[in-house]
Amino acid sequence: MSLLAQLKKDSLLARKAADSVRATLLSTLIGEAEMVGKNAGNRESTDDEVQQTIRKFLKNNQEALGVIKDTGRRAVLEQESAILTAYLPPMATEEEVKAFIAGAVAGLADRSPKQMGVVMGALKAKFGTSFDAKQANAWVKEALG
Repeated sequence: MSLLAQLKKDSLLARKAADSVRATLLSTLIGEAEMVGKNAGNRESTDDEVQQTIRKFLKNNQEALGVIKDTGRRAVLEQESAILTAYLPPMATEEEVKAFIAGAVAGLADRSPKQMGVVMGALKAKFGTSFDAKQANAWVKEALG
């Protein structure tokens, strides 16, 4: 079952259970996720695209938690964050990513910053979207520098 289909199923169950926070969040998330595929060629969104949408929602929730002081609204945002996190695969640990980078760099004939794309491409192929690309970028620069 695709991630989008799972979201739709869970949204229906949330509406039937009168779980308004989950139902509203999932309905909004489904709409956003479906638009990604439609805008990219009138097709269904892939699991990676849906995960990126979930990560975007999660990032927005985390930013809102940083500025909102109302305890009631904070509780809802924390509940939404927990719901969103449950749909994401576990993130690769720092040790896993660093070990992979070290192995990838060791296998390169040319260890110059020009190889940044090669290593980042290998990371993406290995971990998909389950790693912090911004942080990994810094580690790759360090390893190649």
